[in-house]
Amino acid sequence: MKLRHITWKNIKEHPSKVALLIVSLAIGVATVVILFSISRAMFIDLQDKIDEYGANMVVVPNSKTLPLTYAGVTVGGLQYESATLTEADVAKIRTIENRANINVVAPKLLGIVSIKGHKSVIAGVHFADELKIKKWWNIKSGIRPGGNRELLLGGKAAQVLGLGVGDSVDIQGESFKVAGVLSRVGTQEDELIYLDLKQAQTILNRPGEVSLVEVSAWCKNCPIADIVEQISAKLPNANVSAVRQAAEARDLVINHFILFSAILSATMVAVAILIVFTNVLSSVRERRREIGIFRAVGYRKSHILKVVLLETGVAGILAGLVGYLAGFFGASAIAPLAVGIDVGIKFDPVLAGASVGGAVLIALLASLYPAILASRLNPAEAINAL
Repeated sequence: MKLRHITWKNIKEHPSKVALLIVSLAIGVATVVILFSISRAMFIDLQDKIDEYGANMVVVPNSKTLPLTYAGVTVGGLQYESATLTEADVAKIRTIENRANINVVAPKLLGIVSIKGHKSVIAGVHFADELKIKKWWNIKSGIRPGGNRELLLGGKAAQVLGLGVGDSVDIQGESFKVAGVLSRVGTQEDELIYLDLKQAQTILNRPGEVSLVEVSAWCKNCPIADIVEQISAKLPNANVSAVRQAAEARDLVINHFILFSAILSATMVAVAILIVFTNVLSSVRERRREIGIFRAVGYRKSHILKVVLLETGVAGILAGLVGYLAGFFGASAIAPLAVGIDVGIKFDPVLAGASVGGAVLIALLASLYPAILASRLNPAEAINAL
């Protein structure tokens, strides 16, 4: 009788023990697959949202400030040697080495004007880019500006100036129509009046000039520090700063979840090893007479060792397949409900192979000691038992 026939015969004669072995391993594999899949999906999802929802970098002109004090009291600062950013500088941002990672470049020109007797801040923008980078904006009334003679009002600016959708407003002799009013967001954006960049340059008599540039970059495969460095090299007259808070918060959350997942996965693997070890050891003790007979009729120690390991190896293969499928469908169901991830969990052949390989490895390692004990049984015990 060949060893594989003995293995198959033992599996058929002890289905409950084999099933317990498979279920124990499958639960451990499924847990690891679920945690790994959700961790990876969280990473991808958060990266997409951060790239989509905010400026990763802010570019402002270089300037130097001299602090002023009088009798030990700080009375302000004196700014000097201020550089100027132009639209030609803005175009250079898309010529950097990592230009493929640049998502949105949104230049702005800020200035103070008088409207209805109130000092107001206007912001000249490219509405297409600005609305793309400011995903949190909500036009509570009206529509997005469709022409260069239409503007958007911040929520507080509309209230202070008493303006609404469809009203005309005169800015330095230029007439504009209010296309929409933004919902308040609780920042200085509520006080601004947004109009076309070219119109703002004309009104402020600053042709071709911009005050700052917000840059959103796709940075899944690149460090944002590299892009900052490349833009700084292209614009020596500018100061480029990365908005790190969002990225740091993202990394903190993901790292905590990954650490939790690793600890829980290690615990599940340890429990699975213990269950397999106990199960196989118990099975070997119950089959002492059977193993002794095999030894008495000429089977070598290595044959007994192979039979036991082959049984657990087959159980490991089945547990890996079942565990991966359970983990795949479990992660697909849990991710949207538990952590609100809108990135789909995709079938991963590498992870599936690793699940099967890991389950087999755990099964073999856990059953190695019981298999060695079985191979060392004395044939005389079987003969005495007959």
